[in-house]
Amino acid sequence: MKKWSDEELLSALRQRLDADRQAFNDLTVMTRKLEEVNHRLQQSESLKSQFLSNIRNEINNPLTSIIGLAGQLAAGKAGDRATDFAEMIYAEAHGLDAQLQNIFMAAELESGEALPEWAQVDVSGVLKSLCDRIEFRCREKGVAINLQVADDLQFVSDQQKLSLIVGNLLANAVDFSPPNSAVGLFAEVSGEALQVVVADAGPGIAPEDQDRVFDRFCQLDTGTTKQHRGHGLGLSIARSLAQVLSGSLTLESTPGEGCLLTLVLPAPAVGAEVTDHATAGNLFMFDEPEIF
Repeated sequence: MKKWSDEELLSALRQRLDADRQAFNDLTVMTRKLEEVNHRLQQSESLKSQFLSNIRNEINNPLTSIIGLAGQLAAGKAGDRATDFAEMIYAEAHGLDAQLQNIFMAAELESGEALPEWAQVDVSGVLKSLCDRIEFRCREKGVAINLQVADDLQFVSDQQKLSLIVGNLLANAVDFSPPNSAVGLFAEVSGEALQVVVADAGPGIAPEDQDRVFDRFCQLDTGTTKQHRGHGLGLSIARSLAQVLSGSLTLESTPGEGCLLTLVLPAPAVGAEVTDHATAGNLFMFDEPEIF
């Protein structure tokens, strides 16, 4: 048997200690990472639970209104308010439609199925239709929409996704705008890109919260003090869809001075398959705003 010298024994012991120290450090790092992952999972589960609770209310509330108003009409009890009731039903149905579209689109985005369907889009028509659909909500709040777009503005994009993006931005702007204020909606084609800008005079968003508003399920206005509609999907869906279309959605805001959201969508890449005209982009039945 080899006889170890004192120096060899000390060297072997030092190496063993170094190895043990490195293993301990690795274990500490791994434990910290696991704790971080666990914390994120707990946050995610909490957000999803809150989201599901919000979704229940956001779907149940318009449905309750629709059923109640329709019941009054069916029973002949609306009297001279029949047209008002019909308008309210129409507005609530569109609101419910938008909520469901966001939910289904979130599922498509999560599964990677939200792919562009390029076509020649009547941008002017899409924006005017969105303004018509939110008109009742605007009248309820006393908010005006100032639309600035050329009558014949055309661009190659995905009509359903473009409509959902701008619809979310517009609904968010109207919802957070104070009474007797205006929301600006501007669109133009500059170079090879479509630019859509939505501006409101709402409370604005603090700098530290401006990235969070694009997180899935995020709501800055929550709890018993919650005053605004929505379930934290709208802006997240809008930015995700902008990225699907190889574009961007940016936010500029100062607390107390409102928000400015800018959507920039480039033309599709050369060689992309493009159809002559876009089909109706709505997933459901509400495609014609000129009912009343």
